[in-house]
Amino acid sequence: MSDGNEKTVAPETPGRYDRQTALSVIGAEGQRRINAATALVVGCGALGSTQAAWLARAGVGRLLLVDRDIVELHNLHRQMLYNEEDARASLPKVVAAANRLRTVNSGVCVEPTVDFVTAENVISFVRQADVVLDATDNPATRYLVNDACVREDKPWMYGGVMGTRGVTMAIRPRQGPCLRCVFDDPASVMSEPCSTYGVLSTIVGWVAALQVTAALKLLIGETPAITRLHQMDIWSGQGSSAVARRNPQCFCCGQNRYEFLDAAQHGGSEDKGVEK
Repeated sequence: MSDGNEKTVAPETPGRYDRQTALSVIGAEGQRRINAATALVVGCGALGSTQAAWLARAGVGRLLLVDRDIVELHNLHRQMLYNEEDARASLPKVVAAANRLRTVNSGVCVEPTVDFVTAENVISFVRQADVVLDATDNPATRYLVNDACVREDKPWMYGGVMGTRGVTMAIRPRQGPCLRCVFDDPASVMSEPCSTYGVLSTIVGWVAALQVTAALKLLIGETPAITRLHQMDIWSGQGSSAVARRNPQCFCCGQNRYEFLDAAQHGGSEDKGVEK
């Protein structure tokens, strides 16, 4: 999984994070925690590439990037880390992302893995991370990540985009609802591919911004008392935020039954996809 760079903590760079540490909500201690943290980004499409860019600029010390897809021309309107040269070379997204991120912040250890996230490897990725960020586009992978994070007690940031609409929620296993508490039916989460409904690049920024902000808050030790599900249509400028509550009878976090993780491990069907 590693590209050979064993550094896991971003070194001190005088002045680099001054504008960030000047924020009373972060400060020097918060920045130290960010620098020492590991974040896993599942998928390096629109959401994932945006998340990775902001995490690297914030100084998250180690980034694990997992995606099997290559850069294509139609990606470029919304996937900010890539350029036409990457598309012409058909570079794997995680490789192109790692190349770019290392020029943005050489103090961050970026570890790209060209692979699908599956039931066979998801636990090994999740165990390494302090926080997990969702950038997938299909229910099977999202619920697989939910199973793994609940089982390993790792916080993860759910997010999805479709057309001009987006949704996101920060999930802290057993301290609040998991994905299945809120969306018991996998078909009810945002899951249609961009090729069907299209996507406006600006909604990607809105969702990724909330995901990364929630991740940074958790990394510095800020734990919200309640969990909120955020939704927005960026074209109309209308949004809503609702309190999401844990279901004590939840199949996953309530009953400790990991349907997506276990089914795939025992030969069940698996949708190996991430945001394209």
